[in-house]
Amino acid sequence: MWKRQVAPDRLVAEITREGALAAYTICVVLIVSGLAFIVASSDELWSRCDTESDACEVDAAAAGLVTLFSTAAIVAGAALYRSSRRRPIDPEGSSRFVVGLGVVFALGLLLVAWRIPAWTCERGRLDPVLELCLHPPASSEPARWVPLKQVLAALAVVGGVAIAARPRSGWPMALLAVLAWVGGAGWLLVDSFVR
Repeated sequence: MWKRQVAPDRLVAEITREGALAAYTICVVLIVSGLAFIVASSDELWSRCDTESDACEVDAAAAGLVTLFSTAAIVAGAALYRSSRRRPIDPEGSSRFVVGLGVVFALGLLLVAWRIPAWTCERGRLDPVLELCLHPPASSEPARWVPLKQVLAALAVVGGVAIAARPRSGWPMALLAVLAWVGGAGWLLVDSFVR
């Protein structure tokens, strides 16, 4: 195997331990999420469609797009790993990858907020025009989840900014970001592709 030589005039910027942890965490999130979405969407991607089934073709097209974007996420994660592993660790180095952890946290909680339905019915079905639960011979008010969705969205933004603003926070913030991402992306994955 050959090793690539770095030109002596090319300086590689230092990175803090927290910055390296954030970079490696983002790499793992990108690569594992990409692989999970490819595996989950493969059934829809490779299924045979009847000539009369438009829904099957739409599912296959969506699975193709998911596979394309997931492949891009895997490549980005591998490139980030490759570039960050060459950087020397220095306490005075850069911690800017912690901003990426804030973005991962915010996107994860926003996905959770997005997946929660705005209204639900204990029984019957929701009529979106009337905003009522219809269960003949009567109707009832649906449970409203909009305030919870708004609180989660606000928490996502505030939490993401808080994580990004604390570059020396270390593994607790990385763990929070991963948990938020697993909650949001996992729910999306299960709802969308796992049947």
